[in-house]
Amino acid sequence: MVDLNLLMSTTIYGSVLALLALGITIIYMTTKVFNFAHPRLSLVGAYLAATAMAVYVQHAGIKPNFEGSQVLGGQLIVPYPASVYIIGFLVAMVGGVLAAMFEYYVILKPLLKRGADFLKLMIATLAYDFLLMAVLLLYNTHVWIKKTLKDGLNLIATKMDFSAYDFALITQGQTYISGGFILAVAVTVVLALSLYILLFRTTLGIKMRASVENPPLAEVLGVNVERIYAISWIISGLTAGIAGFLMLLEPSSGSLKPISATSPADEIVVSAFAGSIVGGVNSIFGSIFGGFFIGYVETYVTNWLALLLGMKELFKYSRVVSMFIVGLTLMFAPQGVIALLREKKVVDRILGFVKGRRGEK
Repeated sequence: MVDLNLLMSTTIYGSVLALLALGITIIYMTTKVFNFAHPRLSLVGAYLAATAMAVYVQHAGIKPNFEGSQVLGGQLIVPYPASVYIIGFLVAMVGGVLAAMFEYYVILKPLLKRGADFLKLMIATLAYDFLLMAVLLLYNTHVWIKKTLKDGLNLIATKMDFSAYDFALITQGQTYISGGFILAVAVTVVLALSLYILLFRTTLGIKMRASVENPPLAEVLGVNVERIYAISWIISGLTAGIAGFLMLLEPSSGSLKPISATSPADEIVVSAFAGSIVGGVNSIFGSIFGGFFIGYVETYVTNWLALLLGMKELFKYSRVVSMFIVGLTLMFAPQGVIALLREKKVVDRILGFVKGRRGEK
């Protein structure tokens, strides 16, 4: 019997990882650097979204309403008008884009012009991550912010969880379907289709792929590589902002803790990078697959082991599963699972490794 609540929570978590892994992959493909600040960008989006929703609710005098209406044989419960959720979603995206563009134009681009190598750029992203964390700590301890979030959405600024106000559908069989779950699936599917159309059905997509494959040649052919890089960072910021909004709707009893300046970015960074590596750091659609794969493996495998061993506290170490999967990927598929599936050499490599180990013995 499938635990529907666990499935919905895991799907939201997997969507968050998929979006973060996608952003990490896009930046690596363009600037050849792993952006360790990327998960923190999502928290910028989450905080700005919550603040905008709280201000709007206060200004409009809106009170939460948990009385549902009958829809399609079930009951639809929407505590706030749709405009509240839409405002939060849009502001989260804008916040993610602004934080990403600041990182690119103010920090990384000057370093790239000075010929900074991979290590210097990676350290710069770590420094920006710490800077964002400090700014968010100051933000969520500000008196006005604390009062606004408390009065507007009944949220604690240092421990935000908007899942209590998530819209939901309750069927006749009293099955609870989370709005966050529906939104996570819809957003990921729409984003994947939009990226496919952009990359493979538009002139801009051809320029982007050319800039990734061979930047000097693309410039010779008249492609503005700098503009392509900026667009890549905009897409990366959008995905981070959306991930931040979904984090607000993920139940605190699930895989993510309530939003704060440090959590869940400090914990989820491992899983986000794991998704990017497993799917393939040079594959946009592979990163989406990798994010979902890591999300489901972390949750269901850890849950299964906890039940098997009778150790409930085992769930705290779910990120160990991610590192184990990353290790296997680097051993058998260093370019990512998607690359191996295309080459149809997965089984051959695994069998070759096993035979080699036996030969050593």
